[in-house]
Amino acid sequence: MLNFHGSRSHLSITPLLVFGLILANPQPAASQTSTQSAHWMDQGALAMRQGNAPEAEQDFQHVITLAPRSADAYLGLGMAQLRQGKLDQAAQSLAKASELKPKIRSAHMFRGIALFQMNALDPAIVQLKEEIGLQPKNIEALTWLGIIELQAGKPEDACAPLDEAATLSPSDPNVLFYQVRAHTLAAQQAFRTLYKIDPNSWYVHRAQAEIDAEANEPDKAIEEYKAAIKAKPGDPDLYEALADEEQKIGNPLEATSAYQTELTLHPNDPIALFNLGKIQVETGDPQQGIVFLRHAVDAHAAPAPTDFYLGLGLSKLGENDEAAVWLERVLSNSPSEFILQSDYYELVRVYQKLNRKADSQRALEELKKLKAQSSPSNNP
Repeated sequence: MLNFHGSRSHLSITPLLVFGLILANPQPAASQTSTQSAHWMDQGALAMRQGNAPEAEQDFQHVITLAPRSADAYLGLGMAQLRQGKLDQAAQSLAKASELKPKIRSAHMFRGIALFQMNALDPAIVQLKEEIGLQPKNIEALTWLGIIELQAGKPEDACAPLDEAATLSPSDPNVLFYQVRAHTLAAQQAFRTLYKIDPNSWYVHRAQAEIDAEANEPDKAIEEYKAAIKAKPGDPDLYEALADEEQKIGNPLEATSAYQTELTLHPNDPIALFNLGKIQVETGDPQQGIVFLRHAVDAHAAPAPTDFYLGLGLSKLGENDEAAVWLERVLSNSPSEFILQSDYYELVRVYQKLNRKADSQRALEELKKLKAQSSPSNNP
């Protein structure tokens, strides 16, 4: 394996990307020349594994002297030269490897890295794309293509290869870092373009609102959503987003008003129905909340939270038999951790009211297990 540290005076590639140098074994032959070539190939590969690039360069030069058309030797030579920072020579050696063996793997990738180090970004991108044509699932090639596209000021082009690399290696922090960077820069670039077209358009206000919401600044997001609604009052999605932010800062009346407007524009919207029911159950009108939540069930709202708040509302009205039915349904609908804990808590209370002592005790034990599992001491 060859470790390559990519760095530039104006771009620091912090992560260590490890590339596999696979040198094909020469075909067995009886001649002394072939035997000597195989020996120097082995020596060159060993030197590379030991991190001795100068010695590896000499070994691969010996192979080329004996076998001038060995693509593998030129690949090894180019790698050794690249390791030493001999960029021009490395690019030439790697180009020769591809010329002699068009489908040889890794030559285009390492040639692209050499060109990148020489600030020849467009030719480097071409080489990385050639490599990906040969190896579509090569994570290193995909990542380097994304990195070089970013350096070339084309984050929108960097997103696709980095997304593919992240799909292939979802836990690689290097890949994820550059994927986030590419999408962030692409979004910023798109926003600047959008702003130039019309700084007061509803698109700009909505985009800014979403940025503020992601930054956990709901007050700012609310103002931007209101500005977007003023410019485009008939968009139900804007009212839903506004209502969501109003809920975050504890404004149930404002949230209710926005969800009701959304429902007027988009009748039977499951999200609006659920949220209207949830707010009513939580803020003192469970009877009205139950009406909304029953409609939400019919509209195919998310089952676990809808069933929970419907059960909670029925419990508040003393309809404990039906409440138990809905609360029990939650358990089979993949609830979130918050809903699951809340559900078991409410089941304990409902079972007690129904004098179902064994069921109440069982729900209590499950609740204790969940709380123990979510305790900070169990999540180092």
